[in-house]
Amino acid sequence: MSEQNNKPKRNLFTWLYGRDGKGVRKSDVIKNYNFKNFFKLLGRKWSDIIKVNLLYIAGNFPIFFLIFAASGNFSEHYMLPRSEMFPIYQGMATVGGGGGALAPFYGIHGLMESYPVPLEVDNTIVKVFFGLACLFIITFGLVNAACAYIMRNLVKCEPIFWGIDFFGTIKKNWLMATVMGIFDIIVLSLNAYAIYYYWFFYQTGINHIMFFCSLVTLMFYLFMRFYMYMIMVTFKMNFFKVLKNSFIFAILCLGKNILALIGIALVVFLTMVFASAYTPIGVILMIVIDFGLCTFIATYVAYPQMKKFMIDPYYSDVVEEPEEEGENYYEDEPKRGKPGGYGADDGEYYDGGEYITDENEYKPDDRKKN
Repeated sequence: MSEQNNKPKRNLFTWLYGRDGKGVRKSDVIKNYNFKNFFKLLGRKWSDIIKVNLLYIAGNFPIFFLIFAASGNFSEHYMLPRSEMFPIYQGMATVGGGGGALAPFYGIHGLMESYPVPLEVDNTIVKVFFGLACLFIITFGLVNAACAYIMRNLVKCEPIFWGIDFFGTIKKNWLMATVMGIFDIIVLSLNAYAIYYYWFFYQTGINHIMFFCSLVTLMFYLFMRFYMYMIMVTFKMNFFKVLKNSFIFAILCLGKNILALIGIALVVFLTMVFASAYTPIGVILMIVIDFGLCTFIATYVAYPQMKKFMIDPYYSDVVEEPEEEGENYYEDEPKRGKPGGYGADDGEYYDGGEYITDENEYKPDDRKKN
């Protein structure tokens, strides 16, 4: 009876993510992250990328409340004329006293259509939906951090334990991930508004420079996003250090970042093409593959750079001290876990430390080079 009670309950999440993977064969581990191996790894991890995409969708569930609220299906409605010329027709009818001569104008400019009322006077259901949609501000950073950890392990060809990795990463990084998510939403919103605002001046020929500056700013921030969440779940450092190192990688690895951005833009373009041909196909692509595939492309380019400049220097920096009186200096020291890992086998510090430009900070002990 006790064994039956200890069995996990079956639900949608345990069916998708509750089972352990098959493990990773040594022959399947990617050591050279080149263009050819990208497609090899993509083919091997295709089903896992779809699972990550579903985690993005399910984790950011408040977005569905925003869709419901903005759809107008639950709102109160009122009638308004379709045409902007309706006030002119109404004035002509008032002054001229109506008549059959104005009938053609009414047929063109007098048609009415139902529109949802403003939020201030809408019903309670819509207001509740918009309130629940605000939870997206919280879930955005948490889900991005958890998916960044899982995708990093996919690129490293490490085994994935979906439930433990996803919820464990959120539990361990919830504060930093929440702050990072709020910052991320604000910066992305400001960039989108700037592009939209300066697009008007670009069309009128008044100011071309600011429009292109806003595009370049967005591009470099997208490069930073390739690294922000992955650095956050891999190293123990504060918010500003994460942003600084992400900015350094955005500049330092500019060529590879541009290639990743081209790949992501191609995915978005193909989705728009399918959506323009048949809208449900575009929606299905976004739900099933788009977010996971874009994250995979960014991580495949970003992780080797992070490993080269942050993880490898950590291990090369540690120097063994000579043995004294036949005792090993490291004999009684507890083992540290894998880079960015968590669990009972982890030490006090994450592997990796700070970026090479600040190599004297975040040193785990005195046995490193001065």
